[in-house]
Amino acid sequence: MNNRLVLLFVFVAVLMVGCTTYRPQSHMIPVEELATYNPKDFAHRKSVISSPSKNEDDLIMKAIFYEQNNDFKKSNYFYKKLYKETGKDEYRLKELKTALYAGVTSGNTKKLQEYIDTHPKNLVAKRLLLSFYLSKQRYKEAKEVTNLLLAQSTKALDFELSANTYLFTKDYPKAVELLTEAYNKTYNENILLKITTILVNYMRDIPQAISRLENHRLNHKCSEKVCLQLISIYFQQNNISKIIPIYKALYKTTQKEKYANRAVEGYVHLKDYDGAIQFLKSDYNNPELLYSIYIESKKFNQADKLVQKLKVERKDARWYAESAIVLYESSPNKDDKSMLSEVVKRFELAIQKGIQNTTYFNYYGYILIDKAIDIKKGIRIIKRALEEQPDSSAYLDSLAWGYYKLGECKKARITMKRVVDIEGLKDIEIRTHWNEIRNECKQK
Repeated sequence: MNNRLVLLFVFVAVLMVGCTTYRPQSHMIPVEELATYNPKDFAHRKSVISSPSKNEDDLIMKAIFYEQNNDFKKSNYFYKKLYKETGKDEYRLKELKTALYAGVTSGNTKKLQEYIDTHPKNLVAKRLLLSFYLSKQRYKEAKEVTNLLLAQSTKALDFELSANTYLFTKDYPKAVELLTEAYNKTYNENILLKITTILVNYMRDIPQAISRLENHRLNHKCSEKVCLQLISIYFQQNNISKIIPIYKALYKTTQKEKYANRAVEGYVHLKDYDGAIQFLKSDYNNPELLYSIYIESKKFNQADKLVQKLKVERKDARWYAESAIVLYESSPNKDDKSMLSEVVKRFELAIQKGIQNTTYFNYYGYILIDKAIDIKKGIRIIKRALEEQPDSSAYLDSLAWGYYKLGECKKARITMKRVVDIEGLKDIEIRTHWNEIRNECKQK
């Protein structure tokens, strides 16, 4: 009866984990960082604020408006005009910045190098020039600016930006070294994810990536992004036992049920049903899932207790059908008349309460047929299931068995042949039914 006794809540373990892939960008300074580089950082702040001309003031307003609305092409146009009309370094740098965002070529790149020569302490200018060189794939010049920047700065931002020079030139150890400096200053998880992705995808140093992620998880907790990258690595290693506690931790911090379900899937994959049951009893209240684990692990006594409780609490007809299934499956003697009578009673009550699921119809109908309780009624119930799923091999098998039990050999043989054509003869029960019907009915 294996192909037919499919319980509605039997659990199937499917692990689906998303992978994080690092893709270097053409210009690496984040918009949210560059947006902080404004005229107050530069040398002639007072002249810009204290005495702008009316035309200059209008241009500033337009440039800022378009910049704040991420229309960097138009913003660049007005900053370019401002610089042309005033010659102020503030506008030159803003023009370069917006050109970088807009992906347009700026005529001021050469002048930016000259500006750096005359303003060697201006880190913003160096960052902009480095970003331009990276976007144009001029890596030799980028390394020169990187050396100047790191000789002067100890900020995490500059280590992270400089790392891209080495990442693009495939000097991955140096890139990791600089990113590690940035991470150690901030413990920023986005930097950590860059490091570990480089370690996994480019350097193939998976143990080091795991060590860094686990250390961050231990000392700084585990965000979804960090935990999911760690899960991704463990999943590729098929190390399910390491995945389970991370999913449990994610569920605890986020209360997202998908993580609790994945933890249970992990337990089931390992056939650690006791672990799954303990988690469902103590940390994740999901009675339906707990019931399915009881069934999967053949803990029918616990399943029966739970289903009796669910019958009262949920007032759902399916639990009456499930209670009938549990009673039958838990019985050591499948021919016990008293037990079968109770099974029939419970199924009938489920039908009275409106159960419509075809799986239950097939289960109940087959018992009526196979145990010769009421073969004709069993066939009628199976036909109800076939109305919704006319090509179900399991339901057709049950129907063929009903015809056979009634001695209607022609119908039994024709129906069973459909099953064999669909499924073949690999399934033991199909093979048994086919052989018996064919042998017993060959003379009829």
